[in-house]
Amino acid sequence: MSFSNEAVGTRLKQIPLFAAIKDSPENLARLQEICKSRSVASGHAVIAEGDVGSEMYIVYSGAVEIKKRTRAGDDYTVVVLRAQDNVFFGELALIDDDKRSATVVTREDSEFLVIEKRDFLALGNNHPQIGLPITRVLAQILSSRLRKTTGDMLTIFDALVQELQS
Repeated sequence: MSFSNEAVGTRLKQIPLFAAIKDSPENLARLQEICKSRSVASGHAVIAEGDVGSEMYIVYSGAVEIKKRTRAGDDYTVVVLRAQDNVFFGELALIDDDKRSATVVTREDSEFLVIEKRDFLALGNNHPQIGLPITRVLAQILSSRLRKTTGDMLTIFDALVQELQS
């Protein structure tokens, strides 16, 4: 599978992570150069929780389920991501070298644009006007998730305290 340059450029403009550079054809073209394409058949894992990853995925077509494993070993679906929602996953791998926090399984035949960490870092080093705005958006995403997690933990803590007091 390969996408036309025009189609990839149009898709990248729609992804919120790249909003700060979407109006610069030159910067988008440089970003596009580091994107690779990958197809995954329905029902197959794209990434697995616990594996070390080094790539981020943009859902070009199709849909995926983000799944987590409980401490009891049961899988549950956290969210379903569909291409038409301009979504991506695995973005933490662009920043750290840690294990994947979830498993991602295709719900239908799907196509992805893939950005490797080494390519993203090289792009940012050579063209900070591209890398810095994208990194800022990544930081905002992480901050938002941290705030939500903190709020969720407080809710659980409050519920536990109320249960113990009852």
